[in-house]
Amino acid sequence: MRILDFHTHLDDRWLHKPIPDVSRMIAAMDRLGVERACVYTMMGFYGDCPRHNDLLLERSRRYPDRLIPFVTVDPKEGPAAVNELERCLQQPEFRGIKFHPWLQAFASSMLEETMTAILEVAARTSTPVLFHDGTPPYSTTYQVADLARWVPAATVFLGHAGLADYVDPAARLIRDIPNLYGCFCGSRPGDLVHLVATAGSDKITFGSDFDPGCWEMLAERLDNTIEAGLAPQDLEAVLWRNAERILRPSRP
Repeated sequence: MRILDFHTHLDDRWLHKPIPDVSRMIAAMDRLGVERACVYTMMGFYGDCPRHNDLLLERSRRYPDRLIPFVTVDPKEGPAAVNELERCLQQPEFRGIKFHPWLQAFASSMLEETMTAILEVAARTSTPVLFHDGTPPYSTTYQVADLARWVPAATVFLGHAGLADYVDPAARLIRDIPNLYGCFCGSRPGDLVHLVATAGSDKITFGSDFDPGCWEMLAERLDNTIEAGLAPQDLEAVLWRNAERILRPSRP
């Protein structure tokens, strides 16, 4: 069974908490049969995005066949954020964009010009954009879904597919908005069944929210997905086929 984890974090720390290095992440992936993982920063959500983008790229390059880095930028910086995005996407390893409006403390509706420009870059480069969702006040599922409507050519992900409280509206929004997708990450097995039944298995990916210091989280999230009772073809779509299709093609 192939597995591509669409939602993980790779950094040296989260605030005061040290995170074991990338080799520990690969060891956990090997232990649980995860072929590849999309990796996001943690500290980059708090500031100095260029530095943390470069550090993430450096760590990912140690395992280029296993790790797929996603860039982040701070939309509050306006044109500088768009420039940083363009800079990073010149590197073929960066194949996605990750935002965490809750930690990054921005409301997309107040930054419409910059967010539209960012989504237009994503659309032009066929780069998926994943947003943390399910957390008020800046990261509700409805707020992220609105962004997908702003630029219909962009591929936009609900990073937790509603998390817990918003799973039902997430399922309906993913169904109704053609360019909106969901990452099943942190919810309950029954929520995955509902997401697939409502939105279709071709619009849902698997994510663990895992960092190198906690392989048990990855094991639990995989178990919740594999044991949810999906049909084999739907499980295959969620675990790897959709992610492989949607990720921006890597360039030599």
